[in-house]
Amino acid sequence: NVDGARFCQKCGAPLPVRGSEADPMIGKLVGGRYRVSDVIGEGGMGRVFLAERADALYSRQVAIKFLRHDLGDLRERFGNERRILAALDHPNIAKLIDAGNSASDAPYVVMEYVEGEPITRHCERTQASQRERIALFPQVLDAVQHAHAHLIVHRDLKPENILVGADGTPKLLDFGIAKLLEP
Repeated sequence: NVDGARFCQKCGAPLPVRGSEADPMIGKLVGGRYRVSDVIGEGGMGRVFLAERADALYSRQVAIKFLRHDLGDLRERFGNERRILAALDHPNIAKLIDAGNSASDAPYVVMEYVEGEPITRHCERTQASQRERIALFPQVLDAVQHAHAHLIVHRDLKPENILVGADGTPKLLDFGIAKLLEP
């Protein structure tokens, strides 16, 4: 954003600013390998942070999603999201990289960081033609079909959960309320 304000990619809510009001997670080491650098999203189940590999084996940015509250079925749903993501390997689905529990026992998932924007915003910003907009859908539908082939129903398909990267590739994310049809 030009004026320095930052907003959640999913819901559009203002995000905390760095400095005295920074999120306490900024700078923390997660799983002994990832250093949190920024807040990038917030949803009903948790918060998502940008982090970088901190052990110098290689350089990579990742997104780390933490469960917001340890409230009964949320912890179970978060566990389901971990299992669901582990079962999916598709070029148009954000990949699970790692998972664990923090020192305070907060569950987290480490995901591929998708630097992009919601599919509708991408189409508006690039002034995509009708043909270009329609060309994105086979990739999205293929990702959804891949999930269905693994007996997974996303249940939250919306523009904010389909980010389009700078290379024009759409990625489906946020399987937080997905349902596994057969355990």
